[in-house]
Amino acid sequence: MPILSKHTMHSFLSRSALAAAVALPMAATAADDYPTRPIQMIISFAAGGGFDQTSRNFARAFSEALKQAVAPVNIDGAAGSIGLSKLAGASADGYTIGITPAVSLTSEPHRNKGVTYNLDSFRYVCQVFDNIFSIAVPKDSPYKTIGELVADAKRNPGKLSYGTSGTGSIPHLAIADIEAATGVEMTHIPYRGDGPMQLDLLQGRLTFGGVLPSSFLGQVKAGNLRLLAMLPERRHPAFPDVPTLRESGIPVVQSSFGGVIVPAQTPPAIVATLEAACEKAVGSPAMQAWAAGASQVLAYANGATFAARIKQDSSAKAATLKRLKLTAE
Repeated sequence: MPILSKHTMHSFLSRSALAAAVALPMAATAADDYPTRPIQMIISFAAGGGFDQTSRNFARAFSEALKQAVAPVNIDGAAGSIGLSKLAGASADGYTIGITPAVSLTSEPHRNKGVTYNLDSFRYVCQVFDNIFSIAVPKDSPYKTIGELVADAKRNPGKLSYGTSGTGSIPHLAIADIEAATGVEMTHIPYRGDGPMQLDLLQGRLTFGGVLPSSFLGQVKAGNLRLLAMLPERRHPAFPDVPTLRESGIPVVQSSFGGVIVPAQTPPAIVATLEAACEKAVGSPAMQAWAAGASQVLAYANGATFAARIKQDSSAKAATLKRLKLTAE
């Protein structure tokens, strides 16, 4: 390697320092200007459902907050894991983001060894919503409270049947926790979505169902379904008279929530821009008005709080899945 003269070395160092000084403002400018083109937002479940409706309304409000188009794209399948796998492998430039319920992050990696992502595959931008699931019975059901239902289940092991949107879903895990906490045995009927389950529940072919009230709102308001208890730790604001499981004397809490995530290597400045826009979008009058009409619970939390809640929920889901022997081998 040739030996550089003092003058040459000084010139080289000066040019390097100048290049570095120029590069830093350019990088900062790129982050400051973000976003300069439309953003693709992966929705990890199929079009038409309650989650899709929440996501698309949020995308409109998010677009307004960012002053840039946010284009929702449904990439569904395998309980949300196909869409999240696609997101995990996307360019970490802020132009491909995702919105997902927590269950795809906190349950599926424990249940399915084919899942190619984990909690560290993403950065957590913000929480957007809470999904407050409930126990519902048809209008002709003799049960007026969850306590009456559980008491009958104790007298008749295996006789009471319940429907959910699938094995490993939030309602399934919650009702399995109810069985464990109260020492009862009930028969689980998993369905491929809410639609088929709703029909059987309304026609009395199921004793009860684990439902999302916002997805069954018309039937609840019409009196065709009656809500007995809410699964998480707080009541649903649209149904303030319906108690939680804990308030009913059953020590079970099963949370469902979700929000915006991005690939793990996304620059902090871009994440900060998205987080600030998320807060504006969730609090916007248009988003709040839509949520009130749809009985969807909005619950903004910043990225750090969202990440901590995801981690805690993952540990809780792992324990329940292990007890049910539903973890991947």
